[in-house]
Amino acid sequence: MDVTSTTSASSSQATKSGKVLTQNFDTFLKLLTAQLQNQDPLEPMDAAQFTQQLVQYSGVEQGIYTNKNLETLIALQQSGGMGSAVNYIGREVEAQNNQAALSGGQAQWTYTLPAVAESVQLVVRDANGKAVYSGTGPLTAGDHTIAWDGKLASGADAPEGVYSLEVTAKSKDGATLTSPVTLSGRVTGVEMVNGAVVLDVGGVKLKLTDVEAVREIPATQA
Repeated sequence: MDVTSTTSASSSQATKSGKVLTQNFDTFLKLLTAQLQNQDPLEPMDAAQFTQQLVQYSGVEQGIYTNKNLETLIALQQSGGMGSAVNYIGREVEAQNNQAALSGGQAQWTYTLPAVAESVQLVVRDANGKAVYSGTGPLTAGDHTIAWDGKLASGADAPEGVYSLEVTAKSKDGATLTSPVTLSGRVTGVEMVNGAVVLDVGGVKLKLTDVEAVREIPATQA
C-alpha cells in the first residue's frame, strides 16, 4: 500500500470534512440563536432540552478542532517525508520500472529472465506509446543490461526524453516468461506529486515507495 498517497487522500478528506463541520456549526448557532430569541417568555425552553443542544454544539465544535489538528499532523508527516527523501539526492537507486531517460545518446535498462528463453523480443516506446526501436535480447537466465543508443529505424537520432522498454520472452514450449525490467540511476531531485514523495532519476519520476536499493556513487564517478 502506498502510505504517502493514502496520507494525501486522508488530508483531502479531512479538509472536506472540516468544511462540512464548519457549515453545520454555523447553521446550528443560527438555529439556536433564533430559537432563544423567539421562545415564549412564559414558556421558556426546557432546561434539559437546552442542555442537550449545548452538548451537541460542543460536539460539533470539538469535531472542527479535531479536524484541524489532523490536517496539521498530516502536513507535518508529508514535510518529514520530503526532508528524508532529500538524502537520496546524488545517490544511485534501483527500482522495478520499465522507464529510462535517453540522455547523451544512451538509455539503459536491465531485464531479468527466470529461466533460459527461446526468444526475447525488445521494443522501446516513446512517451506516447509509439514503438521507436525493436530488437532481440540475450536468452540466458539472469540479469541482462540493455543499452539503446537512441537510433531510430530510419537511422535518425531520437529526441532526448523518457522511453520505456517492453520485453516479451518465450520459453521453448511457447509459454511467456515473466521478465521484470529494472531502472537504475542517480537521483537528481525530489518533489511532491499529488501528495506522494517522488524522486527524479534522470527525468524519470520514481515513487519513493518503489525504491528497492540505494547505493553510494564512488567519488570517481560523482
